Amino acid sequence: MRCYPEDISDKTNLYTAIQTNAAYQGLKHPVKKSDDGKYLPDFTYRYMTEDIPYGLVVIRGIAEIVGVETPNIDKVLLWSQDKMGKEYLVNSKIQGKDVEKSRAPQRYKFTTVESIL
Repeated sequence: MRCYPEDISDKTNLYTAIQTNAAYQGLKHPVKKSDDGKYLPDFTYRYMTEDIPYGLVVIRGIAEIVGVETPNIDKVLLWSQDKMGKEYLVNSKIQGKDVEKSRAPQRYKFTTVESIL
């Protein structure tokens, strides 16, 4: 709401704010045609290559440090890292080989709330 105050027509909650944000209207995830003629999401597009390591992995890393379980984020991360050929979440921890290419606090060796603050 800070970034799009004039674009959001229903600020009741996060869901309605996203759904009624005019700035998001028309955005679609690019697709690629597969060898068998089907269309599949382009897993190399920025929605995956940027939003996952610089957004969702960061949120998951912070949640891990403060002890908050994130079952739905974990599902999304496991699915997306598989599609992207990346590894962030391993054995329910942000410790995969690609953490060093993310902005997760674990990349910087932050493992406690005190170290983040």
